[in-house]
Amino acid sequence: MRVVLLPALAAFACAAGSADGPADGRSADDGSRRELRLSLSTGEAAPTAATPVVLELTGTNDGQASLVLDFPDGQRFDFEVISEGGTVVWHWAEGRFFAQVLGRETLEPGASLHWTGRIETGLPAGAYRVLATLTTVEPRTVEATLTVLPRS
Repeated sequence: MRVVLLPALAAFACAAGSADGPADGRSADDGSRRELRLSLSTGEAAPTAATPVVLELTGTNDGQASLVLDFPDGQRFDFEVISEGGTVVWHWAEGRFFAQVLGRETLEPGASLHWTGRIETGLPAGAYRVLATLTTVEPRTVEATLTVLPRS
């Protein structure tokens, strides 16, 4: 399993004018930073061809204040699996429909949210780039590599 961590200043996801501080991600009185850490897990270290693959995106509030994550619609995350040749071979959101309403999630200090995608049919043997996106108003993406081995 390959896990990639990406700290991101949560100001990009904080609601402007939130009640607990200014939109720049700093509290008005304590100067603390709010940080959202994204991580991507690709499941097994090296699955074999046609074995289901489970992808997990985790967002963790590493800051000292609540984070408000604003979403432009009902979608919260997305995954894309890209072959060595640059072709998207699996896209979680493809063919799905999402409510066209604004959304908001609050993440307390130390808390995490998890989103999972599962490729039931597995993937052919090869090396892939996996992109996981938190689809907030200003989306953020983390990347990992996934190697799928031939069947034994």
